[in-house]
Amino acid sequence: MSIVAGVISESWTSDLLLIKKEIAQHLSRNPTDIRHEYFDNHLYFCRVAIDCHRESSWAENHLRFSMVLGHTLMSSSLTKDVNTLLQQSLSNFPQLLTKAQGTYCVLDYNKQQRSLTIFADSLAIRPLYYMKYKGSVIFSSCLRLFNELSVPLTTNLAGATEYAVIGYSLGNKTHYNEVYSIQPGEKLTLTSTSLVKERYFRWSDMPFNCIDDREGTLQLDHAFKQAVDLAIGNDLHAISTLSGGLDSRVIVAELLKRGIKLECMNFSYQRSQDEVYAEVFAQCHDFPLHIVNVSDTQEQSIEQRLGHYWRATQYPFYQQVERPRLVWSGNGGSVCIGMVFCDDNILAACASGDPFAVAKAYLKHQHAYIPKRMVKQGAKLQRQLEQNIVECLCQYSHLPLDKAFQLFLWENDQHQHIAPALEDMDKFRLDFHLPFYSKAMLKVMFALPVSSAVKHQLYMKWLNQSYSEALLTPWQTYPGHLPCPLKNNLLPPLSQWQLASNVRNKLDLLKIGVSTLFDAKGEFYNRHYLGANCILTALGLYRGESTLNVVKRMNQVLKSPH
Repeated sequence: MSIVAGVISESWTSDLLLIKKEIAQHLSRNPTDIRHEYFDNHLYFCRVAIDCHRESSWAENHLRFSMVLGHTLMSSSLTKDVNTLLQQSLSNFPQLLTKAQGTYCVLDYNKQQRSLTIFADSLAIRPLYYMKYKGSVIFSSCLRLFNELSVPLTTNLAGATEYAVIGYSLGNKTHYNEVYSIQPGEKLTLTSTSLVKERYFRWSDMPFNCIDDREGTLQLDHAFKQAVDLAIGNDLHAISTLSGGLDSRVIVAELLKRGIKLECMNFSYQRSQDEVYAEVFAQCHDFPLHIVNVSDTQEQSIEQRLGHYWRATQYPFYQQVERPRLVWSGNGGSVCIGMVFCDDNILAACASGDPFAVAKAYLKHQHAYIPKRMVKQGAKLQRQLEQNIVECLCQYSHLPLDKAFQLFLWENDQHQHIAPALEDMDKFRLDFHLPFYSKAMLKVMFALPVSSAVKHQLYMKWLNQSYSEALLTPWQTYPGHLPCPLKNNLLPPLSQWQLASNVRNKLDLLKIGVSTLFDAKGEFYNRHYLGANCILTALGLYRGESTLNVVKRMNQVLKSPH
């Protein structure tokens, strides 16, 4: 994996030359990282190789260069894949990448035509951001970089409020008006005079509602094993996350079946289901589990915590792992296979055929409400949020509404799911095996009726058929989904749902609220309501933590007004 950024322009003015210098300076926050630079007076391209795969992700000849962020998984070898791409005509890329099972962003530059072409994977799990500036296009795999450049940036209030209440910005929005995100299955063609966007792959064009549960479980099992085959390569040792749920557990079960020696990491509240159920599963299957208790599981992602804790100096097993900076992760399993975030009310709204009803049901399920009195234009922004979800759903108007909602989650929630961890790749130098995002697995789930997949129904049929060893000890379930049938004689651990009130540190939230009153970002809020909220919450007369948490999340992405 690498992090990249650059500029393509017909003419290089003094301000673009300054931006070129700033990209090299700020692309990595590690000053000792080597900047590999290419410049031909049309394209400036800067990359920092993190080398988690311990293979080259770059190939070049006198006509072109190609590189891959992430791994295409056309084969087990990243170097083989990138050289295959370089040897092929650009017109063949869509067909080649349709078969790719990995998460990737492919970049290919034609030195004669001076054209840079970028391909996102089917969910754009590997992000790339871009903006137009004075006739040029600036691009980067890190959103944080744009704030370091001498370019004008203003807050996209819709994107910022979406991030604050549902956890991600919808569509191609970011929290800057000027910066956009590459979309799932999108192809960008950049020249010194143009930017052309098109989709080379669309999930909405794939077959749907065309297989039954029996065929679905067989195909899903084959696709999962194929994804593990491609990712594992020749590794004999592995490091994986392990929570109290099923996604990481089924990965561990498959690795153990293959005789892989592995150790696992768990980050959880003390005596939570995440901790206790992971510990019991590890004891049952006799492999080492390293537990790190945390006070707030929402403050950082598991991937970010892994980057901090998984170090050679702390764990002797590190030296045995062939690719120790590649970690197995269950991301994607719950949403793409188990269909969380889709409850009975959302299904009823889908059956009604009304996209607005679906948007309202989803926001209710997520408790996603903008504090209307606290945030200026809060009511308007809430209506806009509903409308933006409807517009996303209407992109798939030829599909049944439940299928459209399935794609809405895939191409929005999942599209942004590991982006925060990838933003910090220069700090933690970590990448991930993500088998649940395998295109073959997703094709199976899209081919099945939604009614078969919701509430982990097909997921559990698959595990009962192929991974019964994963079901020998209790596991954590989602509210309203199929329950764990095992009797639990353990000290009763708390579920993450019971712990939700502990996630917000009241004192820290109050500090953020009070500081915002005197900060430039306070201009986005009605300060008298914010002040009253802080006082009443501090006195215990009002439970304003959820509202203050929206302020906290918005402040993370707001651009201070000048």
